[in-house]
Amino acid sequence: MEPFEKKSLDFLVELTRIIRNMQMYNDQHPIVKAGVQNAYRLLNDVLRLQPTLTFGKGEGVLLIQNKQITEKNAAADRFVQMLTERNISGAVMKQGAPVSELEAFIKLMSMKADTVVVDGQIKPELLKPFNKIAVNEVKYLMVGEDEDLESLTEARKFFNNIFSEEFKGLKGPEALAKIGQIIQKVLPKLSDMNFDNSQEELWEFFEKSVSSFGGSTIKDTRQSLLTSVKTMPPDVQKTLFGQVIRSPQQLEAVMKRFSDERKASILVEEANTGKEISGALESLLKNKGDIVKLVEALMKKFGGDDKNAGDFDRIFKMIQEIEAGDRLVVSKRGDVIIAETDEEMISQYKEVLLKLNFKVEIVSNGKELLSKLRKEETRPNLVVMDVKLPEMSGLEVLSALDMERIRIPVIIGTTMVSVQNSFEVQMYYKQKFFAKPVNIKDFLDAVEEFCPKPEEEKLPEETKGKAGHAEPELSEEMKAELSKAKEIQRNLMPRQFPPTPGFELYAFYKPYDQIGGDYYDVIPIDADHVGILIADVSGHGISGAMVMVMVRSAIRAWVNTTTSPKELLMKVNPIIARDILPGLFVTMYYAVLNLQTRVLTCSCAGHNPAVLWTTKDRVSIFTQKGGMPMGILAGPAFQATLKEQVIQLDKGDRVVLYTDGMVETMNPEGEEFSEESFCKCINEMSTQRSDIFVKNLVQAVTTFQSTAPQHDDLTLVTVRCMK
Repeated sequence: MEPFEKKSLDFLVELTRIIRNMQMYNDQHPIVKAGVQNAYRLLNDVLRLQPTLTFGKGEGVLLIQNKQITEKNAAADRFVQMLTERNISGAVMKQGAPVSELEAFIKLMSMKADTVVVDGQIKPELLKPFNKIAVNEVKYLMVGEDEDLESLTEARKFFNNIFSEEFKGLKGPEALAKIGQIIQKVLPKLSDMNFDNSQEELWEFFEKSVSSFGGSTIKDTRQSLLTSVKTMPPDVQKTLFGQVIRSPQQLEAVMKRFSDERKASILVEEANTGKEISGALESLLKNKGDIVKLVEALMKKFGGDDKNAGDFDRIFKMIQEIEAGDRLVVSKRGDVIIAETDEEMISQYKEVLLKLNFKVEIVSNGKELLSKLRKEETRPNLVVMDVKLPEMSGLEVLSALDMERIRIPVIIGTTMVSVQNSFEVQMYYKQKFFAKPVNIKDFLDAVEEFCPKPEEEKLPEETKGKAGHAEPELSEEMKAELSKAKEIQRNLMPRQFPPTPGFELYAFYKPYDQIGGDYYDVIPIDADHVGILIADVSGHGISGAMVMVMVRSAIRAWVNTTTSPKELLMKVNPIIARDILPGLFVTMYYAVLNLQTRVLTCSCAGHNPAVLWTTKDRVSIFTQKGGMPMGILAGPAFQATLKEQVIQLDKGDRVVLYTDGMVETMNPEGEEFSEESFCKCINEMSTQRSDIFVKNLVQAVTTFQSTAPQHDDLTLVTVRCMK
């Protein structure tokens, strides 16, 4: 029995036991409540392997994913009897089904049969609690995760019926060998019916038939394909694959055409069996850019929540290591000594600094601190300290450092606010002073100012010019890595925007050094709302690309759950914090546009604030700043920094989201374009059509740049209200 079938059977056996218990007691009894929770845990274990569990009865036997379970099992027989008594042919349980729906299903199954069925049909009111669980839809093979029976196309209903009729009583190799014959029989009917997208529906029928009757690992899937193709007529092969399959390489190409959801399921199965997944990735991906959609499918499969986080983290880290290889190198930021007696503050400081890839040492008194600062071999790049320290105060330490001309940046956090104006603090060459409790966002800004991040990607020595600035001659290995990252980057950006009636949307993106760390997206949330975001990862090359793959997947996994930008950032940040490399973080600006009310709701996570230009005032202003970059801290420390701003747009108003490369572009003299010049250009150009506006704004930046090299990505997204 396949692992999925075994887990599914275990779940249904437990379900049968809970139904019997509920019949004996009631839904509030501790035994029943504990049983429901255990059954829910087992269900989620099943749905991690495949997004949908289908079960039902067929000629007196239990069906799981349309396969007959022939092994003798008294509980399974009892479950089939319960289904029969209640006139239930089967049910579909989908990923994301809440425990309340499972409990409602258990209640339905525990009720007396004559109270469930009237005139041969289940009472409609008993089916109202269900959304992710569908009753009496087992025969529908091709109901997707976000579909219900009523939403199916005529083509899909047609194939569902074909599946139910033609595969009846078949399983395993016998069913696989018949796929080609069934499709040959169907093709003339399909031609007469003139369905929209009939070729895509035919492919999905083939893929789901192979996955239903074949195995779930790469090896098993390959064997399942071979079994089905061997007996498949040549004309059917040409219709499905565009050619007759004659070699293993051609068979591999067929597998690469599988849906992202199917590929994700195969990859999970490979990882769960302890296998090296690099071979699986090679077999499943047409090109490296496909990683974007595969990771998105994995995130969707696991839901991005804490309960299933370990599974996603484990597999994503495998993919990250395989794809980035030796290029996944992040330079150490340096050494920091923390001199502090408050354990809570030590913990906060340390967590932030470790996330930024610093080496951290803790000392508990002023004398020990000064002793380490006096020795070159133990001298750090940064000191974080309180003024109130045992044995020697922070002010005495500052005075000694000043007298001995030891130059180390110091961040001071203390409750002794009055000492900020003391001679020792004011005269010290480089310090930041904060009153406790220290705002972590301010602390982070100080760290960034005193210890700017180094280059994230290390190039081999032979690629550097004599002065370290010449254009490097890339090795073949580096060219391959660069090509891989470029493919990934291309697949990150949206190829087209969703419809936004009443609004103009336009974007521009130019990466620095071929592979950048910027990302933008426009995502439909529901019929009335569109999400607009721009982000910047503190890394370029393959490491930056892989981080953005994860960020994009996390955003898209959660974007449909809320129209609050702040809430989305709060949901996504823990995922990023878990999986991002040490030393990297992501800044993001996210806005939700209500297409009906013209309200733009915005939230910022350490990113440049957007620029708002209104027809009323005809002047540019910055939206609300704030927020900590994502991926450094999770939980309340991050959430406390977030704000949400609501902007009512009127006809002609424009909002511009951008990354810092736009305003920090330098000319040959080393001068920055600046926020002031950026806003001045927006003031002059905002009445232009959005595509022309973007073209002229970018041209203003590049004209200023002249012959100077580009030092960062140039990215912007603009939205203009037209109603």
